[in-house]
Amino acid sequence: SIESSSLMEETSGRPSMVRKLGRKSLNFLTSFLPILQWLPRYSIKDNLMNDMVGGFTVGIMHVPQGIAYASLAGVRPVVGLYTSLLAPLFYMFFGTSRHISIGVFAVVSLMCGACNVRVTDEFFASASFNYTDGELIEAKLDYAMNVLSGLGFLVGLIQISMGLLHLDFLISFLSDQVVTGFMVGASVHVFVAQLDKLLGVVLPRRGGIGKLFVILRDVIQSVISLNINVYTTAASIIAIFFLFSNKTFLDPLVKRVTPLPVPYDLFLLIIGTILSTIFDFNGIYKMKIIGKIPSGLPSITPPNLSVVPHVIGDAVAVSIVILVVSISMAKLFAKKHKYEVNVRQEFFALGIVESLGSFFPVWPSSTALARTLVYEAAGTKTQLATVFSSSLLLAVLFFVGPYLELLPVCFLSCVIVVALKGMFMKLGDIPSLWRVSRIDGVIFVLTLVATISLDVIQGLACGAAVSVIHVLLASKRGGFTEVEHHQKR
Repeated sequence: SIESSSLMEETSGRPSMVRKLGRKSLNFLTSFLPILQWLPRYSIKDNLMNDMVGGFTVGIMHVPQGIAYASLAGVRPVVGLYTSLLAPLFYMFFGTSRHISIGVFAVVSLMCGACNVRVTDEFFASASFNYTDGELIEAKLDYAMNVLSGLGFLVGLIQISMGLLHLDFLISFLSDQVVTGFMVGASVHVFVAQLDKLLGVVLPRRGGIGKLFVILRDVIQSVISLNINVYTTAASIIAIFFLFSNKTFLDPLVKRVTPLPVPYDLFLLIIGTILSTIFDFNGIYKMKIIGKIPSGLPSITPPNLSVVPHVIGDAVAVSIVILVVSISMAKLFAKKHKYEVNVRQEFFALGIVESLGSFFPVWPSSTALARTLVYEAAGTKTQLATVFSSSLLLAVLFFVGPYLELLPVCFLSCVIVVALKGMFMKLGDIPSLWRVSRIDGVIFVLTLVATISLDVIQGLACGAAVSVIHVLLASKRGGFTEVEHHQKR
């Protein structure tokens, strides 16, 4: 009858509804966790060897960079290894780029370090502690992780919120000229921050607008008064010459044989550690060493949210830099290798990386061009390469770390300084940029000068303001806006 037929239609429709719901749930899960899309289709024959070579090669790069950039962030060296280990693993599950290498990045490390120094100094200045000088240094290093965990959590929250609110178009307002000018200016800050370690001199901590010039004044005064460690200075000069000459003159010859880079940075750390152990650089020549590197994995600790009100401005700036750098590189390599990246998912992926990282002793991570280029040169096919790079870092953390405790700090600064060469070479682009577009040239120079003369965050804000004004004026005239330019790329 009519009742039985309607009952049959209702029951027959239920499996269809269940299937639709199941498909939607599966689509949501695979879009949220892209690894579920590519891992089941992973070809061991076609991809494994390339991923293995790329992973181990980038893992070798992670070791000196992680240890060296920890000084920029103002934390213990082992924290850099933790960051290099965990951030890529988190990204492997949520990211859509096959090539970008997440981990420590000089500019982001510097920004985190500036935030760390400011908040830590404010905290210890507002309370009375009976510490000796040595105890105060250790206490500040401990508190630094509270600052960076709160910063990382807020950075992740901002990036996820931008993804949820479909605000990915906002990063288009930061033109290539703003980003490049900012990165070069920030690299100058990175360079100046290494001078005290290269010379073996103890300088007061400086902060605020114009701090770069104050630090330079302190350095010049120390040099004039010969208040430097001549052994540290000599070792720095030799190490920089070793790295610069090999990377400039020997690398082009090596690339004719293999696209994989020679790990000169790692060689320097090994040689430096051996020489320091044999000749007792710290005891006899008073050269500062990196000190204790604990073995094993870090423990999980909830982020310290009490610092969040003090780091809001820093978190916004760090979030933007990470997004702009990482997504621009992801799009660049995706276009080159003919695959798609989901920009909105990248907001979620990077935000999740930072949020999860805040439960561990790490600082906010970003993409590094040098490591990404190595991934590409090795023929890396997927983010499974992360498994191999992280395996190497695990071995370092469990077995090798303690052997690096006698490594002179100046060698780490040499690694950082020589790595800035490519960024400083972008200054040579100014004349050609000026010939193509004077407006773009002005934006580049204004952002560069503001970043150097003010500070990193203020420089980014100035560059962003100039870029937005340019876009608004161009759109008012009915011209080709910067947003449209980025959307068409």
